[in-house]
Amino acid sequence: MKIQKPVIIEGYNSEWPRAFNIIESIISNKLNGLVLRIEHVGSTAIPSLSAKPIIDIDVVIESMACLPQVIKKLEELGYIHEGDLGIKNREAFARRDVYVPYTSEGQ
Repeated sequence: MKIQKPVIIEGYNSEWPRAFNIIESIISNKLNGLVLRIEHVGSTAIPSLSAKPIIDIDVVIESMACLPQVIKKLEELGYIHEGDLGIKNREAFARRDVYVPYTSEGQ
């Protein structure tokens, strides 16, 4: 039986956009030209909105032909590819641990 974690909602935190900018920079550098854009999405992207303190990110690629390379590079940063989770033309990733995205080798 899987134990449900409680859902935590916090008041808006001005650090969320800064956290996204750091993550976006790391992902952008790693994917170097494989993506069209990286977007901060979800409730933490909306100023003044209370939210679960999880930074949701969309990585937009030009073609599904790029996907295998993107998966490999995101896995090197510590992301786990979860497949489309039932939504066609969308691929989901989870963090391996709280240190993701990794910024140096050996993490």
